[in-house]
Amino acid sequence: MRSTRPAVPQISRILVDGEPLPVRSASTADDGFRHLFIPSTGEYPVYDEAAYQFMLNDRVRSQTYERAVAAAAPGQTVLDIGTGQDAVWAIHSARAGARKVYAVERIPEAAEKARRTVAEAGFADVIEVVEGESMSLELPEPIDVSISEIIGTIGGSEGAAAVLDDVRRRLLRPGGLAVPHHSVTTIAAVDLWRVVDVAKIGFEAQLLHYVENIFGAVGKPFDVRVCLNSLREAAAVSEWGEVEYLDYQGVDNERGSDHRTLTVTREGAVHGLALGLRLTVTPQLQVIDSIAQYTSWLPVFAPLFSEGVPVRPGDRIELDFSWQPSSDGIHPDYRITGEIRRSAGAPVAFRWDSPHHDAPFRAGDFYRYLFPESF
Repeated sequence: MRSTRPAVPQISRILVDGEPLPVRSASTADDGFRHLFIPSTGEYPVYDEAAYQFMLNDRVRSQTYERAVAAAAPGQTVLDIGTGQDAVWAIHSARAGARKVYAVERIPEAAEKARRTVAEAGFADVIEVVEGESMSLELPEPIDVSISEIIGTIGGSEGAAAVLDDVRRRLLRPGGLAVPHHSVTTIAAVDLWRVVDVAKIGFEAQLLHYVENIFGAVGKPFDVRVCLNSLREAAAVSEWGEVEYLDYQGVDNERGSDHRTLTVTREGAVHGLALGLRLTVTPQLQVIDSIAQYTSWLPVFAPLFSEGVPVRPGDRIELDFSWQPSSDGIHPDYRITGEIRRSAGAPVAFRWDSPHHDAPFRAGDFYRYLFPESF
């Protein structure tokens, strides 16, 4: 880990419905986004040019999808869900020899840019950009291949389960192929102070507008999910487990629950949980792991204990991880409950509720610190 640390967070302001809201932020000019918090944006979405470029620059993600599309698209009718302003996989499908591509985009501005991009690439006769939600989409023919990148920082958080289940039931021909193949969410207990200075918790200042835009999209401030790029092996004090297995080939995934036991592997303190992604784009390709690799899917921090609960090797963390559709019917609400069972100390219970948009505001110490009551 590099020694450079960000400046002590200052209280900045964002606007919510025209009113200023205090928020802690700092800048990491020469250490990237390693030690400051970043809002998880894909669930809402609030994409801009910088966000699209961040995903395009993810070579792990891009190279894996390029190989999958090259193998799947030739001669096929393809549906590209969430094509984005650059229509990347729609164009890759056309270049690979797809017979027809339907490129779906819900954001009007992005759909219009996608049409221009497709025309400039010379594929307007093959690619049809469709503006709207895929779940209300009717197509003139069954599709052979569905392609999507609506996989979240928590595997299903962008609505992949609901959307891709719908595609399989209504649009994909029997025996058709879904890309990606499946995803799982990874989870471990983390000691935050191994990677972040306690006095320097705050949002990355350059990205505060995403917090503002998320609140604007939902219509109120709430305890938004946060990502932290340094939540990797160095932060973990337990083994990693897998939850939320989502099979995009033919199983209803929209709700579920998993029980896991995580064994503590080194001495430290548990401040929360790290949530990552393991994505199998196709079984023939290497799994994308957002903890082991640096990708545009950043690890999520689920805060539990502001002071930290001391643990030793051999202690156990029993947890239940569950998800179900939120009131919009697409994006899941998450809940993690459990107990830390220690050899030297009483058991300690915990709970993390993370609804997509019906979340409370300043519900715990972590969020009360990120969003102070006053300037």
